[in-house]
Amino acid sequence: MGAVQNADCERAHAWVSLALDGELSEVEQGLLRAHVGRCAACAGFQRDVDALTRELRSAPHVRPAAVRVQLRGRSAAMRSFQVGAAAAAVALAAGLGSLAGSLNAHNGPVFTISTTSSAGNVALAPGEQLPAGRLGPSVAL
Repeated sequence: MGAVQNADCERAHAWVSLALDGELSEVEQGLLRAHVGRCAACAGFQRDVDALTRELRSAPHVRPAAVRVQLRGRSAAMRSFQVGAAAAAVALAAGLGSLAGSLNAHNGPVFTISTTSSAGNVALAPGEQLPAGRLGPSVAL
């Protein structure tokens, strides 16, 4: 990894790149010249980038050879995996649907009231009333 740079050197490196394309203002060009004049590392960076850019820009243009890419079909193992994954997803969806259906089929809690009479326990759904005579007057839960 490279050395840690301070903010002035980072800015100078960005300006070196922008200067290559003529995108620096006169003020930025002056600030870059001043920084490179007192910072040997940034002066070396600017020389290296200038040399590389001149070399690349003067190199002859070469058309790359045509590249042929042969596409392969999916392997049997991949198809098996995909079919298995799809089957597992269907089974999971069916199981969750069944669970949701069984939970929704029951419309809430059933309340059990214990009585001391010979009638025994009575199970009531929410909103259902206790039959008259079981505990006295009708009781709604």
